[in-house]
Amino acid sequence: MGCGICGFAGLSDEPLLKSMCEVSRHRGPDETGFYLDSGIGLGINRLSIIDLVKGDQPIHNEDGSVVTVFNGEIYNYRDLRRELEAEGHSFYTDSDTETIVHSYEKWGTKCVDHFRGMFAFALWDAKARRLFLARDRFGKKPLYYAIAGRVFLFASEMKSILEYEGVRREIDPDAVDCFFTYMYIPAPLSIFKGVRKLPAGSYGVYENGALRVENYWSFDLRPDPSLTEDALVEMLFDSVQDAVKVRMRSDVPLGAFLSGGIDSSTVVSLMTRNTDRPVKTVSIGFENETSETSYSRLVADFLKTDHKEYTVSPEAVKILPKLVWHFDEPFADSSMIPTYYLSEVTRKQVTVALSGDGGDELFMGYPFLTDPPSYGIYSKVPKFIRTPSLRVMTKIPVDSQFKRMAKNARDKNYDDQGPVERLVMRTSLFDPPGLKSLYGEGYLREHAPSDTYRLVTDASAQCTSRDPLDLADYITVRTYLEGDILVKVDRMSMAVSLEARAPLLDQELAALVSRIPSHLKMNGRETKYIFKKMVIKKELVPKEIALRKKQGFGAPIESWLKGEWQEAVNQQLDDVIARNYTGIFDPNEVKSLLREPYLNSNKLFAMMVFVAWHRIYIDGEKPSAG
Repeated sequence: MGCGICGFAGLSDEPLLKSMCEVSRHRGPDETGFYLDSGIGLGINRLSIIDLVKGDQPIHNEDGSVVTVFNGEIYNYRDLRRELEAEGHSFYTDSDTETIVHSYEKWGTKCVDHFRGMFAFALWDAKARRLFLARDRFGKKPLYYAIAGRVFLFASEMKSILEYEGVRREIDPDAVDCFFTYMYIPAPLSIFKGVRKLPAGSYGVYENGALRVENYWSFDLRPDPSLTEDALVEMLFDSVQDAVKVRMRSDVPLGAFLSGGIDSSTVVSLMTRNTDRPVKTVSIGFENETSETSYSRLVADFLKTDHKEYTVSPEAVKILPKLVWHFDEPFADSSMIPTYYLSEVTRKQVTVALSGDGGDELFMGYPFLTDPPSYGIYSKVPKFIRTPSLRVMTKIPVDSQFKRMAKNARDKNYDDQGPVERLVMRTSLFDPPGLKSLYGEGYLREHAPSDTYRLVTDASAQCTSRDPLDLADYITVRTYLEGDILVKVDRMSMAVSLEARAPLLDQELAALVSRIPSHLKMNGRETKYIFKKMVIKKELVPKEIALRKKQGFGAPIESWLKGEWQEAVNQQLDDVIARNYTGIFDPNEVKSLLREPYLNSNKLFAMMVFVAWHRIYIDGEKPSAG
């Protein structure tokens, strides 16, 4: 179920618990519940999905000594329930939430190993005086926490924790560095020093005034060369079909996002095989912009879905503060804008929507995982010619993606680094030296930019495979997927009280994918090789959909900056230039970025987001309704 959870230990403060719930009501508008006892408080805003009659939370065990609040879905709850009932556990609801308390009674903190699904929950063990927190394997559901003196607080969204006055809004400069490197802030960091995120695949135990965080799962890549293509096609088909099927359990209207890409189309195709009713599907396009709606229409006709297509005229400048408020901290993936609009129109049709998220990450669907074809030629050019040649390319009078790539390579000194470092150079906004140019002298006297590339190098060191493609993909899963994609989908869907489910990130499917050799995921320049082969052989979608080139689901920031955004960007950043608003940026560097808005569109968007965030969360401005 889509929900917002919150609470604390070390306090008995009912008004605080209520205000923590109230500020995140959008995550669960159907019902609000509380548990209060000496020194403990649990709160829940529930979006009802399973057991609409008896499933209100908090949920407890037979004697009330174990109580939980839960955000997400446990898809194998029926199997767990049968096993637990056979051992004498008594259930009073038909919800998946109740399996959590009884599983904890049986397995303790190891209960998370038995859960198949997406989840973030807090469980209070009154007898042990222990607060147990856990988050799902890929981190689909969020969980923040803070320790302020003798008080421990947790919540699905940071804004709930900030209701407690003891949590200071002191900006973490390392988090700022990460934001301007990756456009998001990775766990365990948050934008504030006193607040942290529980990492994906981890649990935390708070007792006796101390928190212990443990990792219980990792995405281990152990390629099995004995797997044949034909065998994998059958295994993948069975696994993906099962992942879709278990995510169709719902007591409220259910449908799917349909972009017209291979991932969402495959999910919808398998949904149609598991129901006798037309699947409700939704797609969007922007006015006066290239979109995928013609492809989603083709798939909808092919699968005979109940399809709704919307063309939106976004007021992106006006809506930006509202979206920034929902993210709690700076987040600058521009695809949050279409994701919000898609969630908004989908919510008019259904309460639960399946998506194709995770397909690109698990099956190597991103071309940026490998060096571009031009790198082979570039690497053979003598070093003393490379930088001047890139400088010439950035002076081409026509704006183009090639021109932007040349500028990116020039700015970051893209050269003879190793494949992992070149990957992060291709995908980052500012490199560590670039941060020094961005920041003003006063800020640099207080803070030397951190080595933000350590996020990637640390992730690569944890990968169990040393194959270069496996390394690149593992890094993408543990950084970009966990810190960007899943955060974006959660916040934008929950902003409109919509639950989004991602079958392609099923843990059983991920276990199979981890055994697939890299050359069967990316074969030469062919991305998603084995996934496409499975889709075509099983005739899940039209072949032209399966084989068409990937089209990103992003906002057309570049064209907006030339038109409707141009004046707004200048107004927003003029304050930074004129009076050094925020005290972080070098005004001359901001002026330089504004002179070439096309080439610097992502950097300018990130700055706009940061300024908007600062006004809301530091200055206390109220975001517009949008």
